[in-house]
Amino acid sequence: MSTESLIHLLLDEAALLDELLGLIVEQRESVKNGDQAAMQDTIKRVQDVFFRVQTQEAQRIRAVESAAAEFGCEPTLSALSGAIPAEQRALFTGAGERLGHSVFELKAEMAVLSGLIEQNERFSAMLLSEWRRLDTGFTRAGGLDFRG
Repeated sequence: MSTESLIHLLLDEAALLDELLGLIVEQRESVKNGDQAAMQDTIKRVQDVFFRVQTQEAQRIRAVESAAAEFGCEPTLSALSGAIPAEQRALFTGAGERLGHSVFELKAEMAVLSGLIEQNERFSAMLLSEWRRLDTGFTRAGGLDFRG
């Protein structure tokens, strides 16, 4: 596998992760706004992009392992950086750092979305509990008297 191909695989995966990040941001906004239709649409698009990310990642892993075997080094960014030709090293390292940055940003946004969803679950459970308590009290009391 050529170094150029490996660089392209890294950059392609970073671009897909950035696309996924954009969708996760949309998903967060739809959760925040309670927009169920937008949320359902975004979930479908996230699934599509996530499948493409998984495919790209598997391809990248195979390429990295192949390159590491070819160069006789570990399949890590730092080990491969030291083994590839010097004229391609900066591009390769930059592509690897770009991918790492995309992963970091995606994880951060997913943590925010996860926290928002957990918060919504807690609020929903609290509201349901209160409504059930009120309904039980209302039923036991025989209902409300609206006779004025």
